[in-house]
Amino acid sequence: MKKIVILITVIIAIWACSKTNDPVDAFQSFDRKSMLTNLGNNVIIPSFDTFYQKSDLLDIAIAAYTADLKNEQKLVAVQLAWIEMAKAWKQAAVFKQGPIEDKFLLSNIDFSSKGSYLNVTLLEKTITDGITIDNAYIETKGATVKGIHAIEYLIFDKAKVNANIIGGFTGIAGAKRTSYLKALSVNLKNQAKIILDDWKNGYVSTFISADSRDINSSLGILSNKLIDLIYTVRDERMGAPKGNRNGGVPQPDLAESVVSESSILLIINELKGIENAFLGRTPTGTEGIGLDDLLDKLEAKSGDELLSKKIKNQFSLVYTKLNAIPKTLPIAVVENKTEVQAAYDEIKRLQVMLEVDMINNLGVLLTFSDNDGD
Repeated sequence: MKKIVILITVIIAIWACSKTNDPVDAFQSFDRKSMLTNLGNNVIIPSFDTFYQKSDLLDIAIAAYTADLKNEQKLVAVQLAWIEMAKAWKQAAVFKQGPIEDKFLLSNIDFSSKGSYLNVTLLEKTITDGITIDNAYIETKGATVKGIHAIEYLIFDKAKVNANIIGGFTGIAGAKRTSYLKALSVNLKNQAKIILDDWKNGYVSTFISADSRDINSSLGILSNKLIDLIYTVRDERMGAPKGNRNGGVPQPDLAESVVSESSILLIINELKGIENAFLGRTPTGTEGIGLDDLLDKLEAKSGDELLSKKIKNQFSLVYTKLNAIPKTLPIAVVENKTEVQAAYDEIKRLQVMLEVDMINNLGVLLTFSDNDGD
């Protein structure tokens, strides 16, 4: 009888093991090329295409305004076009692998370093010193005087008085300012076109073919980009202005896009870019095969819940907390600390889910490291 019980126990154990999903087998049997094909063709290329289209519309709006510089309605159209372009860029910015890195394009578009986005003093000097101000002139200049934040500085007024902006484009000095704005816009559109063309004309094939999970694989690189960006959102976009680097004393001027009052909006769109990559979701909202499906294939869980579902729910919670901040971020870090801290805490929880739970289950090597200490 004892032998029969032991035999039954062994049989049950063998059956149970046969029902357990082996992570290696699950990864190998998952259609990774389909996932990367969806990400490349339906998420990444459309994201950069949207960025290019929005940068083109911004260029058109700037051309219309600079031909009629006293027309405030046309200036407002430029400001709205800038917001749409910036949103599109932020959703695409997570996909920095490939052309953006190979051609060192990121700093030409969106320079940021520890809460610094622009060198205003140098920018004004660059405008004044310019003789022939065109795209070639912009190409010779450093990252702190061009890109989306330089355009933002020239078209928005911190006091929200458009007459101040219009006045800056008048007279001899205004003519240089006008030329600089037009040249910045052309340069930005050119950068967007280079990225889009490179992805469409070759790099997407490279992206799809690198379907393993080693350090040079598309999955490995993209996963690291996700972690890099979520840290940037946590530490630079939210942490720095709320005072993480100043003993808890808020530093409102370290918020991104203070002058256009779009800090929170841009944070949301950076997170949407991460979420799109995770869900294999197009910029228009259609979901395909993404990292969430791979996690499900690997039977990744957090407690009794699928990890993919937990991460999806956390994205929703983060958006809820960000949208609950009642004022612009530079004001809110001083006057609405509770709401800002709540949003920060949920972003940090999302970062841990992605960095620890997702990365460990995907089995990729995390090469990004947090050196900020916040």
